[in-house]
Amino acid sequence: MFAKSLLLLNRKSAVRSDVRTIVKQLQKEFELDVWVPWSGKQTRKLLKQAVKSGTTRVIGAGGDGTVNAVANAILRAGLGDTVDMGLVPLGTANDFARAFGDMGNDIEGSLRQAITGTAKPIDLGRVNGEVFVNVASGGYGAMITATTDVEIKRRLGGLAYTLSGISRLSELAPVKARVALDDQEVREMDLTILAIGNSRFAGGGFDVTPLADVSDGKLDFAMLAAPGLVEGRPDLRAIFERDDPTEAFMYRAQFERAVIETETPYHINLDGEPMVDTRFEIDIMPGALRLVPPGNGA
Repeated sequence: MFAKSLLLLNRKSAVRSDVRTIVKQLQKEFELDVWVPWSGKQTRKLLKQAVKSGTTRVIGAGGDGTVNAVANAILRAGLGDTVDMGLVPLGTANDFARAFGDMGNDIEGSLRQAITGTAKPIDLGRVNGEVFVNVASGGYGAMITATTDVEIKRRLGGLAYTLSGISRLSELAPVKARVALDDQEVREMDLTILAIGNSRFAGGGFDVTPLADVSDGKLDFAMLAAPGLVEGRPDLRAIFERDDPTEAFMYRAQFERAVIETETPYHINLDGEPMVDTRFEIDIMPGALRLVPPGNGA
């Protein structure tokens, strides 16, 4: 007998005929309720209602943003120790599921695994009190994501970010920063791009934090700074033409707690959710979420 499950579909995925067909098929086999929440607030409301009716597993179906939203809803409801979370990767990048070997090519297999698989505790990352599941990325890309016009994104999709990025290349410059990891001394750096990984992939399959593991009790830190790169501003083409783009990062480490302070406001993106500040307190939340690993469950 499998647990009663709640499937939370993001709006874009909910209109796909293939997704709807597969969901209806599996509803004949399993006790599976389906909702399409319109906001984070409604997600939390639906979750609480479902738990009261006996639901013990919540499945997020969508991209990395959906994974983040469902995980946050579980934690904010204080259910991290009692409710299992599954996922069905239906986004463009599916970076979090990718680390488990699920590229989103088998929707039925992913949903079946989310319903029947065994949950395991995983870590979560946190920046200034806000939780992320996969990767917190900072710098130029995060700034473009946060500042690209909503209407332009609606009309052009991913192309909007490319066009916005090209138009603002002149703003790609290092930021003076002070970085303290765990009990190490404070380092002063010229910070351009950073990635803080609870898992490995970001940006559609880039292995930005390859040492990251969701169950090791640490976050993986990778920083691209100005020294050692092309004078003036980083040569992004040279970075992405490498066999391993992560070789371009100037500094790597693993940590449990960190503080980053910048002289000017700095953009960070938490699984797609933007944040801007000059001080970032970062820590790991060991075993904070019970996750059903996607893919084959390994």
